[in-house]
Amino acid sequence: MRYYKFLAAGRIGPFSRQTWSTAWRSEPAIVPCRQGLHVCRVDDLPYWLHDELWEVEVDGPVLEMERQVIAGRGHLREQVGDWNAQTRQEFVRACLARIAGHAAEECGEALDDGSLAAAAERLGTDGPVDLAEVAELALARQEGAALRGRSAAAWVCGYLADAVEMLESYPVAALGYAAARAAEARTGDDGVDRYLLERAWQAEWLTRRLGLAAG
Repeated sequence: MRYYKFLAAGRIGPFSRQTWSTAWRSEPAIVPCRQGLHVCRVDDLPYWLHDELWEVEVDGPVLEMERQVIAGRGHLREQVGDWNAQTRQEFVRACLARIAGHAAEECGEALDDGSLAAAAERLGTDGPVDLAEVAELALARQEGAALRGRSAAAWVCGYLADAVEMLESYPVAALGYAAARAAEARTGDDGVDRYLLERAWQAEWLTRRLGLAAG
C-alpha cells in the first residue's frame, strides 16, 4: 500500500516539527496524534495540504484511522514534484470554481441571472479572472438571498466572498476547507454528506493532477 505525507518546507512535520528523512525511522509505539508516523491515503490528502508532498514507505502493522494512517516504521521514498506553487494555485482556483458553482446552483434563476455560473466557468479555466468582481457578485447575491429568506444560498455566497478574501493570507488547505463547508451548507434532505463528497472530489482532483497511485 502506498502512503503519502504532507510536510512543511524542508521536510518538517507540520505538527511534530521533526525533520523527516529517506532513512528508515522507527517509533516505539503507535498513539494517535501523539506517537507514530502519521501518513495519508490518497482520500485523506485534502485534509492535510501543506508545502511538500512525499510518497512514504512503511513497514509492519498500521493503525487505520478515519482520516490518516499511523505506522510504527517508515521512511520517505520520493517527493511528488508536481505538487508545487503552480499546482497549489490550480487547486485553489479549482476550489473557488466549485464554491461559485455551488452558489450558482443554490441561488438558481430566482436569485441570479447566470453570473455566478459564468464566474464558476471562468474560474474553471486558466484564463484571467477579476476576483474583486467575483467577490462583489457574491456579496450582492448573499444580500439578495438573505432578504428573501434563502439562508442556504446566503451562506454559500458568503463562503465564496470569504474564499476570495482568503487568497492573500490563508494557506491552501483553508480553501479546500471553505469549499467543503460551502457544499455542506447547501439545501437537501437526501441524507448525503456533501462535506465528504466535496472532500472526495478534492482527493480525486489531487490524484488525477499529480498522477498519484491510489494503492
